[in-house]
Amino acid sequence: MLYAAKCYWPGATRNDLERVAERAVRAGRTADSAGVVYLGSLLFAADDLVLCLFQGHSRTAVLRAGDRLGIPRERLMDSLWIGPAQPATEGNPE
Repeated sequence: MLYAAKCYWPGATRNDLERVAERAVRAGRTADSAGVVYLGSLLFAADDLVLCLFQGHSRTAVLRAGDRLGIPRERLMDSLWIGPAQPATEGNPE
């Protein structure tokens, strides 16, 4: 399941998020033994907002992972990734 951690993070910079990513890499891309994967972050510096994306099997596991990575989360939201539509191909009708 995909989760987004909404973080009110005044003064957050690219360097702050790169340090989070480095900690995730040092942890083997998982923050704990529950198999949670930190996918990256979106920084909205003018709004003091960061969205951190995780893949994990449970909210509890993702919450623990975020804590271990030092992410100041305000809220954890269940998410759904929707990408651009794939063009129809022969043998694959829409």
